[in-house]
Amino acid sequence: MNNKMKVGIAALTSVLLLASCGGGSTTPTPTTPVVTTGSVNLPANPNGYTLTIRDSSGNIIPSTGYSTLAPGTYTATYSKDGFQPNTQNFTIVSGGSSNLAYPTLAANTVSGAYYMDASGKMIAITKDDLNNAGTRFVFYAWMENEANAGLDPALVGTIGTPAAPTAGEQDEVAPLNSQNVAGGYVGFKAADGRIYPIVGANVRWDILEQTGNVRFSAADDGGQPSGAPITGQDINDNAMSANTYTNSSTGTNARFPSSTQYPLYNVTGVNTPDTNGFTWTTLNHDPAVTTQATARVRAIAYVNGTEVTKQFLNKTFAPSARLTITKTPDNNQAGINQAQNFSITVSNTGAGPATNIRLNDVLRSGNAAAYSITAPASTTANATDGFDVAFDLAPGASRTFTFPAQASAVGVYCDVATIVSYNNGAFGTVTPNLSDEACLTVTAPTVNIVKTLGTVDAAGAFTPIASGVTVAPNTPVYARITVSNGGNAPATNVVVTDALAQNTVAANYAITGTVATAPQTVAVTNNGNDGFTSAAFNLAAGASQTFTFAATGSVDGTYCDQGTFTATSNNGSALTGTSDIPCFKVASPALAITKLNQAAPNQPAINQLTPGSSYQSVITVTNNGSAAATNVAVKDLLGNLNTTFMNFGSGSYVVSGTAQAGSVTYDATTRTVSTVPAALTLNPGQSLTLTITSTVPAGAPRGEYCDTGSYTSTNGGTGQARACVTVTSFISEQTQLTDTVDPIRGGDATGTILASAASVEPSSNEGALNNVLIYNFGATDPIQQTPGIFNFSNTQVYYDATPTRDPQTGAVTSDYTNASSTLLTLGTQYTVSANSGVGQQTITLNPTFRVAPGGVLWIRTQVTAPAGTVARQYQQTMRWNNTAESSGQAQTNFKAESTTVIP
Repeated sequence: MNNKMKVGIAALTSVLLLASCGGGSTTPTPTTPVVTTGSVNLPANPNGYTLTIRDSSGNIIPSTGYSTLAPGTYTATYSKDGFQPNTQNFTIVSGGSSNLAYPTLAANTVSGAYYMDASGKMIAITKDDLNNAGTRFVFYAWMENEANAGLDPALVGTIGTPAAPTAGEQDEVAPLNSQNVAGGYVGFKAADGRIYPIVGANVRWDILEQTGNVRFSAADDGGQPSGAPITGQDINDNAMSANTYTNSSTGTNARFPSSTQYPLYNVTGVNTPDTNGFTWTTLNHDPAVTTQATARVRAIAYVNGTEVTKQFLNKTFAPSARLTITKTPDNNQAGINQAQNFSITVSNTGAGPATNIRLNDVLRSGNAAAYSITAPASTTANATDGFDVAFDLAPGASRTFTFPAQASAVGVYCDVATIVSYNNGAFGTVTPNLSDEACLTVTAPTVNIVKTLGTVDAAGAFTPIASGVTVAPNTPVYARITVSNGGNAPATNVVVTDALAQNTVAANYAITGTVATAPQTVAVTNNGNDGFTSAAFNLAAGASQTFTFAATGSVDGTYCDQGTFTATSNNGSALTGTSDIPCFKVASPALAITKLNQAAPNQPAINQLTPGSSYQSVITVTNNGSAAATNVAVKDLLGNLNTTFMNFGSGSYVVSGTAQAGSVTYDATTRTVSTVPAALTLNPGQSLTLTITSTVPAGAPRGEYCDTGSYTSTNGGTGQARACVTVTSFISEQTQLTDTVDPIRGGDATGTILASAASVEPSSNEGALNNVLIYNFGATDPIQQTPGIFNFSNTQVYYDATPTRDPQTGAVTSDYTNASSTLLTLGTQYTVSANSGVGQQTITLNPTFRVAPGGVLWIRTQVTAPAGTVARQYQQTMRWNNTAESSGQAQTNFKAESTTVIP
């Protein structure tokens, strides 16, 4: 077919590839250490280049990390003053290494300032650019980066449009005794509107007027690859002026100042001076100023001596408040309803006053319904077990709020005091992250009583069992009452009693033997033969006491009793409690069976199954009685219709209350699945659930398939349940069209054999009837319906009911010469519109001729191009129309194959 696969073949290939995917065994490989990093190898560096390696996010990698690079893409930039930088990309894989080679950098031939294009190339500033400086250049100066404002720091130094700063970004208030960066950016505005960073542009900074001796304290060094004349810090005129040059990201740029005594308040949103087109200076004031210092700054940008524009900045240094908050309890331990005092202290250690300080105290953890406080005087209680207050603090002042807190239940109660906001003078309203938490732990004895049924072995060990256990009449059932103190204080005068409950008939119930006590030996007095009362005893924090006894029931029924206790708490209050009411039964088993067929995961609904589909049968046998059912056996007869049975896939069962899945056995002769072992015990309330996965066999006819589940038991009788699924009609077809010779020549009598295949997939459960195949020979378009121009003759039709197929993909691998393939008879089994002719032929099989699932029709026709046929590509097409035999649904398949005519 050459390489001219059409849409139909592509779709078929997708189906076959999907069909070939499946599970398979794999050979385990030994565990070896996982290598998660790679390295980069550096050659000699005779030219003294500076190497900068960045990751895909632009972060600089220190040289100490070159041997442990995470897998990914990196850039290596080589630079040197007076030369054009060079950037290369390289990739690191796990456990691998990458070799770098230092390039030969080209000398910097650009004089003066230049801008950097999208590829990092230096572009000279022309005289025409300078003559039109107002439209060719932009200059931004700012002091702070405000969220959602004009300037976008992420675009500064990139090829983009960082936008001009807002007035708010050019007017900043900073705390006293700090130093603040003022940033500048000079860019070249291209015809497309994008802004390219300029390196080597000059910015002159002047303080026009000031109070408080505001001065420039540091300035960008101006050193960059173009060799600008300023190479060191340039601050002059008694620090009232500064001169800086815009930077290159790969140049040797001065760092932002670092001082613990006069820390930076911000860096204008640009986090590094290694930013193309960026330059900076810093301002501070005389520390003798304790009120306010101000400065009006003018910044003028020049490109190669020509002024671009100027910007004006306003700086204010003002005193700032600094608040702290602490919260402490006098004693963090308390009894129930015992109050303890908490103290909240807010202090202002800053240089400025804080006004309208909003303090909020709330309970953050613990039972709010049990906790309460008394709000301090001059504050307002809130709905979250705390209070709110507003107040002012002068510099150096503090204020303390004291209040009592208590709780009516045991637990840990933690509340948080938070400074919500305050007014910080020139800085406006501040919402700080200031809070402190303190907790109150309330203690008390917590006495609990539990009663369980169980078994006692020869050594006296008690093993709990679930309530509702079924025993034979007069069979002892053990019970244990456990009283425990889960609190952190002792309980005294504990007395335990046991009595019948839930209308249990006393005449049929009896405690047998003595009541055993542990770990303390506690005297017990029987109340007749159906209950008891203990003597008083003490129970320490964390301690427990048990009472173990046996009881019997003489007739069928339910027998229940309940434990209770009374005690005295550590604060003198009375404590009481009751246990749950476990019961045991004396009765016979009662088995019931249900059966449900349901869709298997990722399979169709049970009323829409097709060959190859799976479904699940769930048979549940439940013991609704009070006694164990013995020798229970469960089986299922696979679903069938007129002796066509479903295929058994897998099966298992589970018994409620157990974790281990049971296995099954399958009898292929009787088509029956049975539980293993065949004799099981099903306790009261337990269910045995048998789940079987069945698969519809290939070619299974449509209809309703029913299977029957059943059980037998020596003391539970027999029973059965039936459920059904529905198999629907399903047909899947595939076609193939191939020219055996391509290209062909016009007028050549041999031409090509056009070979086609029309088959029904083996998984289908209905065949194809009313088969009609329409061929178009030598059309100019693959979807053209009018006859083509090629000649056709010598058509032969074969049918192979059992072709050879690839076991993995299902593709037909044999051809019309297969041993099982037969040549059909023209006029008897099929007719043609013409034995030979030009352009188009229709082959009609007898209406009753059936292409069975798995079967394939082979059609071979000799095709030639008439003499004088224009050399080009032509199309051969086939259309297979048929009817699905069961559903009656009309099916249409189309295939096209190109054939080229050459001169």
